[in-house]
This record gives sequence, C-alpha cells and structure tokens, in this order.
Amino acid sequence: MNDAVKNVSFDINQGEIIGIIGHTGSGKSTLVQHLNGLLKPTEGTVLFENEDIWKNAKEIRKIRSKIGLVFQYPEYQLFEETVFADIAFGPKNMGLSGEELENCVTETASLIGIKEEYLQKSPFDLSGGEKRRVAIAGVMAMRPKVIVFDEPTAGLDPRGREEVMKIISDYRTATNATVIIISHSMEDMAALADRIIVMNKGELVLFDTPEKVFASAEALREIGLDVPIVTRVFAGLRAMGVAVSPNVFTVSQAVEALVQLKEGAADA
Repeated sequence: MNDAVKNVSFDINQGEIIGIIGHTGSGKSTLVQHLNGLLKPTEGTVLFENEDIWKNAKEIRKIRSKIGLVFQYPEYQLFEETVFADIAFGPKNMGLSGEELENCVTETASLIGIKEEYLQKSPFDLSGGEKRRVAIAGVMAMRPKVIVFDEPTAGLDPRGREEVMKIISDYRTATNATVIIISHSMEDMAALADRIIVMNKGELVLFDTPEKVFASAEALREIGLDVPIVTRVFAGLRAMGVAVSPNVFTVSQAVEALVQLKEGAADA
C-alpha cells in the first residue's frame, strides 16, 4: 500500500497565512485532515501549541474547536432553518448561550459582511456566494486559533473569489488566527499567502515565500503546476527584451512595475 502523505515536516507561525498547492492527488486534502484530527497519522505526530493533538484521544473534539476546517463547497453543509442558527451551531456546541451566543453570531456576521437582516432568513433563500459566507461564518464563529480552507473559492466567479479571499484576509487581521488554504489558484496564493507549501506525490517539495516558490517555475512545471498568469506575461516581456523584473507575481506588483517602466522611459 502506498503512503498518502510521507516525509512531511513543517512549522507554521501564529498569524501566518499558508498556501498549499499541488496537482490532484498530491496529498493536499489528506494533509490538512490530519491537522485537526479528522485523520490520525500512522507514523509521526501533529503538534498544536507544541503538544501532540492525539496525546489524549478523548480531547480531540476540543482540538477541532481550536483548529477549524472549512471543506470545499461548505454551503452544501448548511442545514438550520435560519442563518443565525447555522452560524450559532458550532459556538452553541462549545457551550455558548444567551447574550454571549448572540454577540458571537452578530459579531462574526458583521466581520464577514453578512447583513443583520439576513440573520433570520433561511440560508437556502440566499445566493450561492452568500451561502458560502454563512458556512464560513459558522466555522469562524467558534474563533479557532487555526482555520483551514480547502479550495475556498471553488466554483465562484471572479467577484465571488475576491470577496471570499478578502473575508479570509480580514479575519486573519482581526483575530491574528493562523490560516491555511488549499488552492489551485496561483494568483490567490501569490496575493495572499505569507508562505506556500508545494506538495507532489504525497511529499512536501517546496515550502517558502511566494517569491521564492514562483521563482522555481521550471520545478513547478515538472510536477504539473505553473506560475501566476501575470508572471508568465512578464516572462514574455523579458523574452522580447523589455527590462522588467522577474519577481512579479500579483497584479498590483505588475502595475507598479509597469508604472516604473513608463516613468523610466519618460526620464530617458
């Protein structure tokens, strides 16, 4: 039997946003399901705050309240009669009630842009993007110290993708939670991640800043991945003899580089 994940070892700092990329079957989802104890490693340990999460198996539910996991298409897991009740489900199971529970739900809804008047609506009356917000809010309301997203923008249009990534970024800023994101979008990873894990055949092959990971374009292509589109555009410009930086991975970096190029041409 082949190992699904093997020889994987890394440390993540509090408050970081970590991206995980890799082709289908590379071990990304298996890896993150170990982080909050949905899967138990056959070898090695998963440490949270320097303690083995399986030290006391009876306490694994407490770990899952501290390390939240948002599955792909989380809106399919909505089931309560109202938006309020869906967001409140996790915190209620943690023992919150009354005013404390109400404040938790309303604060979380406000944090990620769910209008107050939506709280008494059925989640099934909302748009797809709004449903996803509600599903994400249900995990965020538990105030996990670590929150893991498995393809959080899957199936969304560009505007929806941008909104979800902003929600994640704003949540990290507001709570200093650690965020881990599986994504096929190199653009999202370049714009949001502090560091990126690259998986291939169940192993970790790169773990570094977006700049250093995407500078390894040839290594990425060898395992079926690519660099952001804007990086490929700038590589094409360099091939044409245009003096642009090789370290452009986001649209904002591209705009800045082109402005500098234009200003330099004007001064010449």
